[in-house]
Amino acid sequence: MAFILLALLAFAFVAFLFLLPILYSLQAVGSLFVYPKQLKAMFGNRILRRNHALEHATIVVMMERQPGRKFNGFSTDDGFFVQGVRSLEEVDSAAREALRRLRNGERGLAIHRNCGTTIVAANLLAAVFFLGSLGVGLYLGLSLGSFFLLLVGAMLLSFVLRVPLSLLLQRFVTTDADLNNAEVGWVEPAKPNELRAGILGMLLAASSVQVRVFHTDPDAVEIIRDDGAVVR
Repeated sequence: MAFILLALLAFAFVAFLFLLPILYSLQAVGSLFVYPKQLKAMFGNRILRRNHALEHATIVVMMERQPGRKFNGFSTDDGFFVQGVRSLEEVDSAAREALRRLRNGERGLAIHRNCGTTIVAANLLAAVFFLGSLGVGLYLGLSLGSFFLLLVGAMLLSFVLRVPLSLLLQRFVTTDADLNNAEVGWVEPAKPNELRAGILGMLLAASSVQVRVFHTDPDAVEIIRDDGAVVR
């Protein structure tokens, strides 16, 4: 009886390993209907891109000051949030230093390899490579085993290339390091309903703050609507 149970568990594990790259690829294909539209919208919103750049730079400064600490963040049109902080003062000081350094030309502070853009890049690559593998497999008439090996290779390649693509997307699409017309307003405790985390937001709020950022550039926002119109 124990042997049969172990055999079933082993079979289930092997089946899971076989299906994992296929399920991941199918999920990634679904992202093609979401992420490009989100990237387009973010590219058209200069304020959000600049806040995103300042968010990254602020977190980099905080990590430089206290190596080993972990921070998360996300940006909005009003500024950005930082999670994992201990005081308002440490974030306020880091945000103002980050702004000063970005203005002085340290544009690399705006790019962070752990940004959520990396998840976007990984899914886009996986989707493209899956569709490419499917096309190659059908064109060459590959066997199921050969196609599976091709798919695994494609998934590994997407994993390797996800960070380089993420850095490119950040550099040209999701951040804008031109903060000459921006000012850090103030730092305040985050409200649970603003943290995009549902019930978990109530727990995250205790260690999260919001940094308010103000922009004096009247042409900072260009939102591209679904119909292609540009709204300033």
